[in-house]
Amino acid sequence: VRMPNKTIYFASNSLYRLDQMKTNNSSSLIHNMIYVGRLTEKKKPLLLIKSFHAIYDKLPKNIKLFMVGNGPEKEKMIEYVEQNNLISSVEIFGHVDDYEILKKLYSSSLFSISPGYIGLSVTQSFGFGVPMIVSKYENHSPEIEAIKEGENAVYFQTDNIEDLSKKIYNMYETKDKWISERKNIVEDCQRHYSIEAMSSPFIEVYNQN
Repeated sequence: VRMPNKTIYFASNSLYRLDQMKTNNSSSLIHNMIYVGRLTEKKKPLLLIKSFHAIYDKLPKNIKLFMVGNGPEKEKMIEYVEQNNLISSVEIFGHVDDYEILKKLYSSSLFSISPGYIGLSVTQSFGFGVPMIVSKYENHSPEIEAIKEGENAVYFQTDNIEDLSKKIYNMYETKDKWISERKNIVEDCQRHYSIEAMSSPFIEVYNQN
């Protein structure tokens, strides 16, 4: 509005190169779920564990919930998992930035979850072809623009354990549909959120000068 005749360039926030964005389509190897992010109250990781616990008896017993990250909520999470006999099904990692480890965790995960506000982990998840369950009414980071409801993500009602549990269960009920979407999710992420996509506006500006 202030500069109507100016050309505006923007760069997406990215983590991986095109050749690092890969997915797994083998249904027999995809059965877990994953959270990657800071373990803080605003990110609500404990709400996710409680939602998983609420639906636990209805899910196949080979399913694991991976919690990847560090933060002040970690001790509460460990205590809850131990008190509710979820140790065999909830794995709480520390901070992980090793690409190969993250690739392995995402590769076996049917979906990821953002129980609080969304951050850069959404493009990380999509870069591995993994759809996301997202809290609907949050003060999300700009990466929320990557969400295409029904194509790479579904929303749950914010702070609602029952609704998040329902959405988790629905993801397994529609497992084949989401596995078939993994290739499309990766390709869309490659077009818009790869390091190459992030760098292209800078290259374009440079070439004009």
